[in-house]
Amino acid sequence: MIWRNYWPLVLFLGLVNGRPGLAAEPKTYDVVVQRDVMVTMRDGVKLATDVYLPAAGGEPAAGEYPALLMRTAYNKESWGPDIVRFFAQHGYVSVTQDCRGRYKSEGRFFPWVDDPQDGYDTIEWIARHPRCNGRVGMHGPSHMAWVQFHAATQTPPHLVAMAPFQGPINAYKYSMRCGGALHLGLLKWVVQQAATAQNASRDPAATEAVREMAGDSSFLQWAARIPWQRGKTPLAAFPQYEDAAFQLYLENNDYNEFWRQPGLAMDEYFDRFPQMPILWITSWFDWYPRTINDGYQAMIAMGRKDQFLIIGPWTHWNFNYTVGDVNFPQRDGIGSRQEFLDFELAWFDRHLKGLAGIDLGPPVQVYVMGGGDGGRAANGHLNHGGFWYRGDAWPPKGVELTRYYLGSGGRLSRDEPRESGSSSSYVYDPQNTVSSNGRCIISYGPAAGRGFAGMGPRDQVELATLPGHGTPGRRITERPDVLAFQTLPLSRDVIIAGEIKVVLWVSSDAPDTDFYVKLVDMHPASDDYPQGYGFPVSEGIMRARYREGFEKPRLMERGESYRLEFPLEPAANRFLAGHRIQIYVASSNFPNFDINRNTGDPTGHDSRLARNLIHHDAERPSHVELPLEEVGELIDCSHRAIAP
Repeated sequence: MIWRNYWPLVLFLGLVNGRPGLAAEPKTYDVVVQRDVMVTMRDGVKLATDVYLPAAGGEPAAGEYPALLMRTAYNKESWGPDIVRFFAQHGYVSVTQDCRGRYKSEGRFFPWVDDPQDGYDTIEWIARHPRCNGRVGMHGPSHMAWVQFHAATQTPPHLVAMAPFQGPINAYKYSMRCGGALHLGLLKWVVQQAATAQNASRDPAATEAVREMAGDSSFLQWAARIPWQRGKTPLAAFPQYEDAAFQLYLENNDYNEFWRQPGLAMDEYFDRFPQMPILWITSWFDWYPRTINDGYQAMIAMGRKDQFLIIGPWTHWNFNYTVGDVNFPQRDGIGSRQEFLDFELAWFDRHLKGLAGIDLGPPVQVYVMGGGDGGRAANGHLNHGGFWYRGDAWPPKGVELTRYYLGSGGRLSRDEPRESGSSSSYVYDPQNTVSSNGRCIISYGPAAGRGFAGMGPRDQVELATLPGHGTPGRRITERPDVLAFQTLPLSRDVIIAGEIKVVLWVSSDAPDTDFYVKLVDMHPASDDYPQGYGFPVSEGIMRARYREGFEKPRLMERGESYRLEFPLEPAANRFLAGHRIQIYVASSNFPNFDINRNTGDPTGHDSRLARNLIHHDAERPSHVELPLEEVGELIDCSHRAIAP
């Protein structure tokens, strides 16, 4: 074989794995495109599909090839045609399709509910294509990851591999709601999609109104007015999109049968997924690390083979190592979309073309944050540090869940509380929320206008949201409605790697309220950061009425104490000696999550104050469980990563 044209991929894989890698099949092709092929679904609806074929001399190349499918709501002709062409150039029948009701496809658009059947029908149509050898894979980020899970729930016989990048395995539990609170990113997404509805051009004024509704500052105002009423927002001009917004966000508050369908509860159909390799990909500052981690863990527990996990320090659909106001060292990891495509090509060549000699490296490749000098770099960003861990299991072997207990005086330690009646309290006012900061999906403040690139980590100071809400620039932990608990300065480095859980014993004089927890790596004060720097490691939220499950909410009673157990996002971070492990507890995190009005009525606009207590006594020991890496495997990996 002649590898001259593929030396960048050879070099890339060699760097990723720390040893020479075997690149993808070297032959490349010209490409011919069959555009707007209308593929008929089982109900007669036709979906617009472009088929990119390997070619020679202006004609489809002889022979049969494996196929790759990307289904999209974002217009197949403008989103990702270069990606689709890339795979055709490398010997795939590469297919892209407008989802039902979007752009050139027929049918009514309602996010995700028709995609399981449409995905199945499209895969089986591709398998019958005269240039396809019957082996079909799926790929794509974000919405294009959702629809991969959808198709897999239907057990398509010819789906043999997929690579979901940042998409949920359950819409309620990981996307629209987290811990029962409304996660507002996809509500804004529905509004944005209305601006590109098939009938948008017929009413420019209505289109401009929904576009304005989704604007950075405007959406904050609309989010503060939740719950909305049908017919009372600009979405009323686009009934399909209004219906989607209300059913997904404002009407099905509990986990009912609406949510259990294959297009929304994909994890409830995991046993139907084909026995196939899956490349699970996400990043720490996306909104999907927990769902990708949980999907990967579920497949491993089911005994599924060839499961591969990549978690980088990026935000949504990018591979930047400077995100938010933090720098991470890249060292030897994926550093661009092209490098990711090269890796993805090698993955599919191995599993669709059967090129078993391709060395993809260990099945787990996770970025462990932290370990940097903590200074301010020339670009004005914090040097937080980090390295790539590569191994055979996630969490790594040797990780032990270790409890850190909340205590009086803001203490966080491994010592179990012994006192009785110890608690900390605060008053939460829905008219004065704590600003989201660090993994916010809604673009605002310093991230305004930057989209996904602005989502990354930031120092834990208040950002400007709604007028009268907070004091921009003040440390979040200085607010009277935020409880901060932290360790003494660490005497040695501490690494966490894996899943995080919090148990809070709470009381409230309100029938319902939220409890939000953030885990922070608190850098010490320095010349560059005189107040220190609060690096956001993880977070989680629980709406108290869902403490016993999302199916049947139960309100709280004044004077009673309740045990809330809920997950934070998984994380991997090295807390250096001299830093503090900090958590803070609050009852709001806006605009990432909607504002709980403390009444227990999700349909009303009345609000009230809530006096909330966190108990931390011997009988009610509130704590966070951190996955501590005690045996040094990750630290050793760090040293190897930077060794000359």
